[in-house]
Amino acid sequence: MRLLLIHQNFPGQFRDLAPALLERGHELKAIGCNERPTDPRVEIFRYSWKKPDLIGSHNLTAEVDEWVRRGEEVARICEALKRSGWAPDVMLAHPGWGEALFIKDVFDAVPMVIWPELWLRPEHFGISEGHSLTLEQRMYQRSKNWVTEAGMAQCDAAVLPTQYQAKTFPTSWHHKIHVIHEGVQDHLTNLPRLERLCLGSSITLKPGVPVVTFAARNLEPMRGYGQFLKAIALAQQKRPDLQTVIAGGCGSSYSGGSPIEGKTWKEIAEDELKGKLDSSRIHHVGHLAHDDLLKLFRRSDAHCYLSRSFVLSWSVLEAMACGATIIADDNPMLRELGDLGGIVHLCDARNSLSLAHTICQTIDEKKTIATRRINDCVTSRSCTQRFESLLLDLSLKTF
Repeated sequence: MRLLLIHQNFPGQFRDLAPALLERGHELKAIGCNERPTDPRVEIFRYSWKKPDLIGSHNLTAEVDEWVRRGEEVARICEALKRSGWAPDVMLAHPGWGEALFIKDVFDAVPMVIWPELWLRPEHFGISEGHSLTLEQRMYQRSKNWVTEAGMAQCDAAVLPTQYQAKTFPTSWHHKIHVIHEGVQDHLTNLPRLERLCLGSSITLKPGVPVVTFAARNLEPMRGYGQFLKAIALAQQKRPDLQTVIAGGCGSSYSGGSPIEGKTWKEIAEDELKGKLDSSRIHHVGHLAHDDLLKLFRRSDAHCYLSRSFVLSWSVLEAMACGATIIADDNPMLRELGDLGGIVHLCDARNSLSLAHTICQTIDEKKTIATRRINDCVTSRSCTQRFESLLLDLSLKTF
């Protein structure tokens, strides 16, 4: 099949799926606007993007303007491809930046599959229980769902990685949704566990030393960073040999801006625990290269994934594939992890005593139980087969 992949930060969600589809003999072209190195087998058409100066416009209007402008750029590239005599059998697009808005106006008969990720609901704002959204947050929620709804209205199918994410959508869209994960690279399940790991020149995790890990794009409330640190402070008292490695940046991806000017969410969480943490046993490694992150997972005895219910990260499944025991918050999204293999301990992550107890218990169990890896149902091979079947069904319906 001829496939057109559209993502402003290509490869984005197609990081593992694109190579897998290439290996199966499909022809891939892609549209994006970044300059990231990509697989040379994929012909990429890049559009330039510069945020215009919209003085006096509402911030929500500015975002809609961006969606329309990006959608226009992508549609023009599609039109040029059509004039050259090339047309895809199926289009694959992420709708979140507006890039999928007008492609059906060019390739009207071509099936479109989208990756909408989430139908935004109040619980996805990180609002504490018992509090309601402000008017501004409700308007933001509605506007973000506009562009998702536009994608759902035009698409022939939508792919979501978890049942939780799928169920956030209105029931009127459920007939279009297919729950298929992007897939974890097959070879990860065969990588040996590491007894010893050096991170840079100053951190050495020796054999036999218990290691707890935490990883997120940014260390913020929606990722449970504050709860994690509180639990580590308690766990350090029970386990004087415990080493903690934290990977992630200091910004905010999902939690909004910090409430204290000049302070990051990371700094706020750490300030609350001054004098209660043994910093010599806590190692911040920032953003790790992917290969280094996988090595960390292969050495981790307990990997804490405490994100609130919203979008499931690739990292937690990669950690499971590498044999790390997962400690997760007991919420609707993460309850699905137990069906995917590996060893998963769910607890109330908002209770620091409960989380600390689970960390210590997991460390003790790690010495006596065999490592279990992720199920085959979420390996790249299995997920690609299911996705390929979906693409074939859609392409045949056009004849």
